[in-house]
Order: sequence, then structure tokens, then C-alpha cells
Amino acid sequence: MSRFRASGLHFLISLIVGLTLLALCWFVWYPAPMLMAIGGHEIFLLIMGIDVILGPLLTLVAFKSGKKGLVFDLVFIGVAQISAMLYGVNTLLEARPAYVAALGDKFQVVLATEITDANLIKTKTTLPSWGPVLIGTKTPTDKSDISVVEALSQIGIGRGCLPQLHVPYASMSSEILQHALPIATLKKRHPEQSNKIDAWLVKHDYTEQTAKFQPIKIRAYEFVVMLDAKTAAVIGIAPFTP
Repeated sequence: MSRFRASGLHFLISLIVGLTLLALCWFVWYPAPMLMAIGGHEIFLLIMGIDVILGPLLTLVAFKSGKKGLVFDLVFIGVAQISAMLYGVNTLLEARPAYVAALGDKFQVVLATEITDANLIKTKTTLPSWGPVLIGTKTPTDKSDISVVEALSQIGIGRGCLPQLHVPYASMSSEILQHALPIATLKKRHPEQSNKIDAWLVKHDYTEQTAKFQPIKIRAYEFVVMLDAKTAAVIGIAPFTP
């Protein structure tokens, strides 16, 4: 086997692994627009740079049929590549969005790093592994929880970080609809995006009359959560500024 064929085969395998990881990031762990907003794309691109580009290049340089120590070189490259990928994937999982929490008048994306082990133990829960889970939240009644929520609010973080305050999303539907705003308000604030808003709604089988919205903050970015105007069911997160 020539070095070019070996490098090409290595590239093909790495590309398949990379595309699989992209699908997991884009559709499961960081559903759009969270990957870009949270910054996971930077880690993903670094992983791709090492695994899809650098790995096959090293194979191209090191491979020579019949070369003494070739097996060791290839094993070393493979181990280094897999180690880098596992480290990157672990970093992506640690920083992943765990919950999309309804706060009544807005939504909050809760990162896995924002929930303490102590609170998980307290509530006997574990973080979701396969993408962010939609939840509702309740107003705290415990003094310690009230203090924590007040402290979090000072730095712009909502009560969704406290799993002891999580409730089923459906239980908040009335409150969510009460605070949801009509699509006409969104268009009035951003008339230049009116056609794009209509196009987004049509793509999801909704109209201005059958949908409402609430703001959602994802790190430093602000988007809108589109809601069914009757049930408060989440249609999706749309890339418009509230």
C-alpha cells in the first residue's frame, strides 16, 4: 500500500468519525442555534483540525511500506488522535446545554457546568445525556433557595440552574401564554426582518396568528422561542433578536 492510499484511507475514516460527531453536536447535544452561541463550534473545529487533517497528514509523512517500526508509528498516531478526540468530546459534553428552562416571562438555557453536584445529589437527579430537556420552573419557597436565586439574578442567571425548582413544562403553559408576546410585536421591533419571520413560521407550519414568542438568552446572545399560541408548546428557537 502506498503512503497516499494509506493517508487517504485514514482521512476517510477520520471524516466519517468527524461527520458523526458533527451530527451529534448539531442535532443532539447543541441543537441550533446553541452550538454557535455557546461556542462549542470552536472546540469542534479544533477536534476536526486534529483528527481530520493532522492525523492523515502524519500518516502521509510516517507511512512507508516495509518500514521498520511502521506499526509503532501508526499506533502512536492513532492513540494520539483518539486521545485528542476524547478530550475534545469530553470538553463539549461538560459545557453542553442541559436544560431549556421556562421562567414564565422568558426562557433560560442552562449549561451542565451551571448545575452543582450538590444540587443534583439533593434532588437525586442526573443531567440529561442526549440533548437539552425542556422544563418549567417554580418560584422558590425555601430561604436558602430564595437567597441563591436572588444572587443568580444579580449576574443575569435565572432559577433554572436549581434542579430542586424544576417542574414539568406543561404545568406552566397558562403562565407562559400570559406573558408571551404576539408575533406582530416582534415584526414591529424589527420590520426589516418581517419577511424572514414569516418564512420561519411557514417552514414550521405556523402563521403570525397561531404563534407567539418569548425571549431566550444563550450566553451573550439573545434569540426568541416561538410558541404555539394556544398550548404554549415550543415550536423552536428562532434566530431573531427579541
